[in-house]
Amino acid sequence: MVEIELDGKKVEVLEGSMVMHAAEKAGTYIPHFCYHKKLSIAANCRMCLVDVEKAPKPMPACATPVTQGMVVHTKSDKAIKAQQSVMEFLLINHPLDCPICDQGGECQLQDLAVGYGGSGSRYEEEKRVVAVKDIGPLISMQEMSRCIHCTRCVRFGQEVAGMMELGMSHRGEHAEIETFVGQTVDSELSGNMIDMPCRRTHQQTFPLQRQNVGIVAP
Repeated sequence: MVEIELDGKKVEVLEGSMVMHAAEKAGTYIPHFCYHKKLSIAANCRMCLVDVEKAPKPMPACATPVTQGMVVHTKSDKAIKAQQSVMEFLLINHPLDCPICDQGGECQLQDLAVGYGGSGSRYEEEKRVVAVKDIGPLISMQEMSRCIHCTRCVRFGQEVAGMMELGMSHRGEHAEIETFVGQTVDSELSGNMIDMPCRRTHQQTFPLQRQNVGIVAP
C-alpha cells in the first residue's frame, strides 16, 4: 500500500494506482470527461489536472501514479485555474446550442461548465464544423461538432466490444471521431455506445422521441 496526502487527508491505495483512484477512495470529486473506471486511461481531456507538490506543472489525476508521501491539492488556486483554462479550451469550438441539444439537462459538459466555465469567451474566430457521417442505422453522428474527443466510444468498442470500429483521425482542431474507409458500426454491442456518458454519438431516433414528450404509447 502507498500513503499519500490528498487535500490534507491521508489516503492509502494500492501501489500502481492513480491519483484519481485515491480521490475516489477519499470521496473527493475531481472533474473529468475521458476517465472511466472500466476503460483504459487516455488522459485526453486534461480536465482532471491537479496540483502535485514538487511537480513543475499541474498533472492529470487519471494518469499520474501515486508515490509514497505524495502531496496532492485538488482545490488549490493552481489546480482550479488549470481546470478553468482547460474548460475554456474545450468550449472554443463547442456550438452554443444547449437549449436545443438532445443532451440538454443531462450533459456532463454542461454541468462542469457551470462550475469551471467563464461568463464569456475570448475566442473570436470561426468555430469548427464537422461534416455529418452515416455509420449505420443505430448510431447518429449528426452533431459531431459538439464532440470533445474524450474517446470513450472508441475505447468501449475496442476494449469491451472487442472491435475497433471507431477511431480518431487527423490532428489538432481537425481531429474527428469516425469509422475508417467509410465502414459502418455493426458489432453486437455497438448500441451501447449510444449510452456512454458525455456522448455525442446518440440513438438515431432519440431527437424524434424528445419531440414527442408527453405522448403515452398504447
